Amino acid sequence: MKIAKLFVLTAALMLGHSTAFADAVLTVVSPSGPISVGQTFTIGIHVTGPTVIHNGTTVTSNVSDLDAFQFDLAFNCSVPIANPAGCQPGASLLSAISVSEGSFLPHGGANATFFEPGSIDNAAGEISFIGDVGSSGVTGSGDLVDVTFRALTAGTTTIAILANGDLQLFDSNFNPIVVDDSVTTSLGQETFPTNQFLSTSITVAPAITPEPSSGQLMLLGGIAGMAALITAHRRPQSIKPH
Repeated sequence: MKIAKLFVLTAALMLGHSTAFADAVLTVVSPSGPISVGQTFTIGIHVTGPTVIHNGTTVTSNVSDLDAFQFDLAFNCSVPIANPAGCQPGASLLSAISVSEGSFLPHGGANATFFEPGSIDNAAGEISFIGDVGSSGVTGSGDLVDVTFRALTAGTTTIAILANGDLQLFDSNFNPIVVDDSVTTSLGQETFPTNQFLSTSITVAPAITPEPSSGQLMLLGGIAGMAALITAHRRPQSIKPH
């Protein structure tokens, strides 16, 4: 079911909890192994806080009190360098199958949530208004959403969270959480470098024809040999003159 753009706003206004202000970093995580034509695979949308470098030590921080989020996901496209907020349509390499809630906001079942998988449009290459609202905010890092695709044809394409007006994150008091990829230096000389990946490149290889095993090769060789013997046995013999 297609949801209204104010899905997160409407649901989150029903909640009221402690105030928190923080940044969030989103990453589209692709599968680790190769992908071939005909294969189904799942990508994850993960959230953390910024990566902090302080006195030479690098630590990935947590997002604080995340209570609601919403975004659009594009696929079968490419992200232009000049306009990284968009994704230009490309060849139809992938077909979206399903969208499921990740483990982060439910917090192991301790947090009741209202999840909206959004509306899949494979012709347009977009899943609109994926969203989730919790009964309380969650602090930490983890998987927000999982999306399953089927690879249709070989090639390279992009899956991207669109950095448009539908990209919204809120804490439990409905304060916006900034989706941040900037570098900030605090008075304590702590730096917050870019560690956000709103898109990932997916390469689909041609379907692989499995190689026959050694046992199969031996069997095929034996069958070919038997066929040759049968053919020779059935061949008419030349008649020798007396």
